[in-house]
Amino acid sequence: MSTFLQLTISGLALGAVYALVALGFVVIYRASQVFNFAQGEFLTIGAFSMVAISSQGVPWYVALVAAMVITGALAAGIERLVLRRMIGRQVFVTIILTIFIGLVLRTLVVLVWGTDPVGMPTPWEMTKSFELGTASILANSLAGIVAGALALTAFFLVNKYTKLGVAMRATAGDQEVALALGIPVGRIFGSTWFIAGALAALGGIFLGMFPRTVDANLGFVALRAFPAVIVGGLESPGGAVVAGVLLGVLEVWCQGYLNPQLGHFGHNFHAVFPYIVMIVFLMIRPYGMFGTKDVERV
Repeated sequence: MSTFLQLTISGLALGAVYALVALGFVVIYRASQVFNFAQGEFLTIGAFSMVAISSQGVPWYVALVAAMVITGALAAGIERLVLRRMIGRQVFVTIILTIFIGLVLRTLVVLVWGTDPVGMPTPWEMTKSFELGTASILANSLAGIVAGALALTAFFLVNKYTKLGVAMRATAGDQEVALALGIPVGRIFGSTWFIAGALAALGGIFLGMFPRTVDANLGFVALRAFPAVIVGGLESPGGAVVAGVLLGVLEVWCQGYLNPQLGHFGHNFHAVFPYIVMIVFLMIRPYGMFGTKDVERV
């Protein structure tokens, strides 16, 4: 029972990161119909920014907010200077462009911070844990769950009850109608990219905590979070969150229980497990758990 509880808590912490990253994918796609495959690099830059700012003696919570703002501003700047010029182009053009942007950002990360892994600072003892029955739960895992829950709750409150949220939903529904109603669609694009960048930074910060480290490969986690977008529903923020959490838990369960049973075949099998789930959904429910089936009149 203690092993199950430890794996579940670890899975929820990983799922919270997946949910933050998947939500970033969805809010950008809903607003501008762009698949942002540079999301992983925003996650890495956010984590390294947190390490760099904290090393200057800045209080941890201030450094956290600063890293999120810096990453969000970078994402919004890239959208304004590069991707907004691609409005109206075919989907594959923007996909290739975001992949290229991701490669450029990854190169810059290596040039600025190098390839050596570094530890993520925490306001508590790095290896601190809590005893829950016979299970030992890392404080970092619990903090990741709480931070993810707070950030996701804040996003949905903003999306539902503020003018920005109304404008984002209107833009997602129909850009031309939103323009006709006087909504500054360009600013909404920038806002969604800022939000996606800030959420990715938050995910990267908690993902880089002990027992993990921060390095240039941290951003590959975003690719493992992408199946949550498909499983939850490509235009469903709530679906992305639910699917992200579920896939995180299932991946850790797979690592703990299924990998050892598969022998040599089970080495890192958990890393591809989310993609297996995604393929199953594409076959039986291609629009995802919370997506809606497109109906076109001919």
